[in-house]
Amino acid sequence: MSQRSVSAKELFVLGVVSRQPIHGHGINRIIEISEADRWVELGPKHVYYVLRKLQRTGLVNSREERLGAAPPRTVYTITPEGRETLRSWLRSPSLSGAFPVSTFDTVFAMLGFADALNEGETIDVLHARRASIIARVDEHGAGGEDLLRDQYGATAAHMYRKTRMLLEAELAWIDGVLQEVDADGWESFRVRMDTEEPATEAEE
Repeated sequence: MSQRSVSAKELFVLGVVSRQPIHGHGINRIIEISEADRWVELGPKHVYYVLRKLQRTGLVNSREERLGAAPPRTVYTITPEGRETLRSWLRSPSLSGAFPVSTFDTVFAMLGFADALNEGETIDVLHARRASIIARVDEHGAGGEDLLRDQYGATAAHMYRKTRMLLEAELAWIDGVLQEVDADGWESFRVRMDTEEPATEAEE
């Protein structure tokens, strides 16, 4: 059984297949109605790629199914090896120790090279990011959590709540950066790129 780092995409798809035989369109429909794409980046085409990969590695089987005059669909079922792998992935230290990477990190990296822009341009970027976050916080209103809980259960509601909390945390972080810049300027944000090794005692 593989001990590689767990892929969130593969874990999600294999987990869905473990619940019931399902075709790719059905998985995409689950992602859409449960808003699971808030925590796992899976587009329609990628779902089929992951299914084919899981099949190649023996974790799922497939069969063709035809209903009436509709075109045939490929239906996937989990294998015994797939169930064991799913259990292994869920217990994996690489999963429990993983941290999500988001567009927040892009903005954070940008701050290290803020001197490539003038001060006004950099502040404009941060304010644009701030406005984007506020819009998304509004989109993730508290009422949405209750709606998801009623329609899709507690797991979907907790996903939604976590997303909202992360957005609010990033908003607070951006406000803190803007306050620090207002007080101290951009100098402290510059990444030091010294390429010379410090001299050793023997070299001095």
